[in-house]
Amino acid sequence: MAINVAMRVNYNYLPQQFAEGSTLARDIERDIVEELHRGLFTLGPWVEKFEQAICDKYGVKHCIGVNSGTDALILSLKAMGVGQGDVVLTTANSFVATVGAIVAVGATPRFVDVLSDYSMDWTQALHRHVKAVVPVHLTGLAKNFTGFPLVINDACQAIGAEYDGQSVATFQRISAFSLHPLKNLHVLGDGGFVTTDDDGYADTIRLLRNHGLADRDHCVMPGVNSRLDSLHAIAGWHSLKTIDETNEKRRRNAARYDEGLKGITDVFIPLRNPRALPVYHTYVVTVGNRDNLQAFLAERGIDTKVHYSIPIHLQKGYAYLGYKAGDLPQTEFQADHQVSLPVHEYLSEGDIEYVIDQIKIFYHYEPSVGI
Repeated sequence: MAINVAMRVNYNYLPQQFAEGSTLARDIERDIVEELHRGLFTLGPWVEKFEQAICDKYGVKHCIGVNSGTDALILSLKAMGVGQGDVVLTTANSFVATVGAIVAVGATPRFVDVLSDYSMDWTQALHRHVKAVVPVHLTGLAKNFTGFPLVINDACQAIGAEYDGQSVATFQRISAFSLHPLKNLHVLGDGGFVTTDDDGYADTIRLLRNHGLADRDHCVMPGVNSRLDSLHAIAGWHSLKTIDETNEKRRRNAARYDEGLKGITDVFIPLRNPRALPVYHTYVVTVGNRDNLQAFLAERGIDTKVHYSIPIHLQKGYAYLGYKAGDLPQTEFQADHQVSLPVHEYLSEGDIEYVIDQIKIFYHYEPSVGI
């Protein structure tokens, strides 16, 4: 069969989002230019405006804008008193930033395995003697974990996700979010924020992000420079206006993949929990012969990714933790077999159908016909 070299399905969508003449690009450019003339680049009205918009939208009392999703996790851990010598439980199928944040506060990460939907196997976490737990709401699938006094939600991939009708921004005491350019809601570089209903945690994180300064002249605790700047806040505020539309389009794309790929023996689609409203930061399936599938799709203009090919517990940088191959079998199996398909909001129906068709061709899939 001839390859359609003219067809192209990109994984990255940023050029389309900020295409010349787009309403989003025009609004951001206008307000950035105005802010350049004001010169209020550090915290200030736009950061406050963005933070309040998050609070209003997701029904949370406090939003604190910070420099990155990683810093959102670090400052959350610090605010909750996690530090030197403490043990923090998490999963190894995330981006390394999750564990890097734990190590950055002096704590020791320990891992539990994951379920088939890529989320923490909570049964393995119960009754473990740890200071805190950091569940990762991977791929934009939220789960409201309970049973531990200290839970810091790594919701960096899950803006807008819900479980039992509750926003992940209001889970337990603290949730940390990323505004990285490839997140569903993002700014023009690195950025992040923390949400909480706890006044004390909110006050502490605001101090920590700004050198521990209560005002210009009084430092009340050690802190760092982790402020969300005004220009990024402008981009985040304007992007927030369309986040519901973005997430809904991703859900529709994911639903079409689910339907179109159903029945292919070599493609495993995670079970969809009706209690969850996911946002599909990524659309991940577990497949047979992954590397050859990726090469096949690339030849046909379809860009795919792997998140993440080496689990954190097997990374060289964390060898000192003492884990070895076989310790987290489900995590390791998924790392060897997962592939992320394009799912962003700029895909057309034709794009989705093309990806599905090419995967069926690769696996020689022919639907059974009833007699």
